[in-house]
Amino acid sequence: MYKKFLAGELSLGETFWKFGVLGCFICYFIVRVCGHVLAPQLHGRSIFVFLTHYYNPLRDGSDILLSVVCYLTSLVIFFVYLFSVILGVWRSSAEYDKSALLKYLARIIVLLALYFSLHLVF
Repeated sequence: MYKKFLAGELSLGETFWKFGVLGCFICYFIVRVCGHVLAPQLHGRSIFVFLTHYYNPLRDGSDILLSVVCYLTSLVIFFVYLFSVILGVWRSSAEYDKSALLKYLARIIVLLALYFSLHLVF
């Protein structure tokens, strides 16, 4: 099914709503939960600053490192999934011939989702 999704062989509605909206919401929720677990340990600092200036593997426990790895892994999975959603929606909308408005609106929405996701992280 994932292969059909990436090839754009599924309907635009199914691709957009099931994989795009619902799938991205679930992935984003997981990222937020991992970030919420990590946030108290960072004390308001970014992950990069914390790891380069404040983290000492000999002094700090492995729980902070596990939280960072879980958060970064969830971020990578989210962005890989988001790019696959963009690819799937783009290809599915190319085959959609019922409404030109919906065809281009779906493309615009997934590109906006990418923009806002990148904006939230960086």
